Amino acid sequence: MVKDKRSLKKGVFSVLIFAVGFLLCACCLIPFYGAAAAREERYEAVWQDGTVTEESYASAYGALYGAEEGELLLERDGRRGTIGTSARYQTVRTLLKEGSLLDLLTLPSEGLSPLERAALYREFCTTGYYSADLFAYDGSGVSRTRRTSFCELVLLDGSVPASVVCDTGAEKLSLRSGAMFSASALIGSDVREIAAEAPYAVQEGAVYLSTAGGRRLVAGLPHATELTADHIAFCDKGALSPCAELVSLCLPFTGSAEQGGSDGRLLWAFGEHLPKSLKRVKITGDTIPAFAFTGCGGVEELDLCGIPAEKVSASAFAGCTGLIRLHTKIGLSLNGFVRSGLPCGCFLYERSNIG
Repeated sequence: MVKDKRSLKKGVFSVLIFAVGFLLCACCLIPFYGAAAAREERYEAVWQDGTVTEESYASAYGALYGAEEGELLLERDGRRGTIGTSARYQTVRTLLKEGSLLDLLTLPSEGLSPLERAALYREFCTTGYYSADLFAYDGSGVSRTRRTSFCELVLLDGSVPASVVCDTGAEKLSLRSGAMFSASALIGSDVREIAAEAPYAVQEGAVYLSTAGGRRLVAGLPHATELTADHIAFCDKGALSPCAELVSLCLPFTGSAEQGGSDGRLLWAFGEHLPKSLKRVKITGDTIPAFAFTGCGGVEELDLCGIPAEKVSASAFAGCTGLIRLHTKIGLSLNGFVRSGLPCGCFLYERSNIG
């Protein structure tokens, strides 16, 4: 009886070993089948000198350097060429570039050739998508990911915490139309480039939002050293708070809005304090209220050329302890400054005791 039980156990154990071995072998064979299929693929490459060659997957992938609409781009021995792509590839590539979260999660990836899959993965493997969580393309589809490092981050909808943008190390941020973007997302980040869909727009280092009431300044890029924002009706509070390296700034008004707003101070655009790097400020219009430049002790040059004297408060410059040069129409009595007239009809006040 004992012997029968031992035989039964031995038989069951043998079956289990065989089953595990079979599964392991099957798993090992799967990638080889994929590799074999890739080896059997052949692609027609058209080169810039007019020659046409038949390429294997390996030779084509080795020459692959990019993609354009409808074509894979090749380069070999100083020559450039192209390989045509399928309509399915073009659809998938467009969705990866422009699609919503639903589009991304339901990518129609079936029917792509091995080379097309490889080209898509090479192009989008460093792109992260954000919609309340991080998603990434793995060569076959888009799904949630534990990866935190990306070159480009796409904000599909909603808002994104600054911690996520910083942790990814992304140098490019893309804003889709459904994004709820604010400058706080950029603070401390490595973002150097932003692309945006309407109603957002990007111009000269700043992000703007078109609204029914007018154009809003939403954010400045973290590494911008010069920034000119014109044709805006509003400025979000802290819009320029990411700009830790800003040296020169030009705005159409101080404060929150043109024609007066809830706050008339330049500090409004920066939140709590101006960056120490900021040395030159030019305001091109509107009214300059009392204490407009509070907190601007590090600013060395103020240019208010063209703003009528009656629209500039004499106490607007209180706290400008580091001021070296002031360009304005208003007549002032500033200790330690020499005043001279300018062809534009303004006065130039220059500190006389520098050094």
